[in-house]
Amino acid sequence: MTPEILPPLFGLLTGFLVGLTGVGGGSLMTPFLMLGAGVPAPTAIGTDMVYATVTKLTGSFQHYRQSSVNLEVAGFLALGSIPASLFGVQTLEWIKGAFNPEAVRSIMITVIAATLVLVGASLIFRIFMPERWVGSKQTGWDGKTAMSRRRRLFTIVFGAFGGYLVGLTSIGSGSVMAVILLLLYPISPGVVVGTDIAHATVLSLVTGIAHMTHGNVDFGLAATLLMGGVPGVLIGSKLSYVLPGRPLKIALAAMLVFVGSRLLIG
Repeated sequence: MTPEILPPLFGLLTGFLVGLTGVGGGSLMTPFLMLGAGVPAPTAIGTDMVYATVTKLTGSFQHYRQSSVNLEVAGFLALGSIPASLFGVQTLEWIKGAFNPEAVRSIMITVIAATLVLVGASLIFRIFMPERWVGSKQTGWDGKTAMSRRRRLFTIVFGAFGGYLVGLTSIGSGSVMAVILLLLYPISPGVVVGTDIAHATVLSLVTGIAHMTHGNVDFGLAATLLMGGVPGVLIGSKLSYVLPGRPLKIALAAMLVFVGSRLLIG
């Protein structure tokens, strides 16, 4: 197999998993670009942001048409996540300017490995979360009326946490944010998925533009990845109705924890 065929094939695989399970994009793409394709960390992260924006855009529109997006929650998440993601991009730029390329690679492998463990653990927790914890009515909000000032503040803070991870690593918005939404907001799991994807699309777009301004995007590589990624998302989305997503999510989460742990211990 020639090296030229690997990016579109991996784009196809990643897009398929995203369409089938709703998770796994940045968690798979960024490590592949860095470790498998030898792409420098800043370029891998920025290119993945462009890939993520395009692959999530279709899903975002579909969820909006199905009225499975809570715009208020998504909006307040974005108020925190977008500024924090730009700060994450600037942190990466500081690392890029303060250290030599080998040191940058080593630092970012460690940061990404820790994020992979966090994302994998969050996904496992989400899969096995007791149903009584999901959309708890103990929160004092029905998911339809306007949020209180305190809840809006918490939403902004949680959004900032996820946004910073995305700006710095391109990983983390989906699994970590979905767990927070499921635990703290009494909205259905379907609306959690739609709200998360809609928010992640906007976040990826803004963060991707920020990476473009710093020269961290390889547009040729992004186009090659999307050659496989776009049909992969469409195929995965169609098969999600007939294939069991839960076993794949468990396997994906276990793989993320394993790969992240191996990278951390060297």
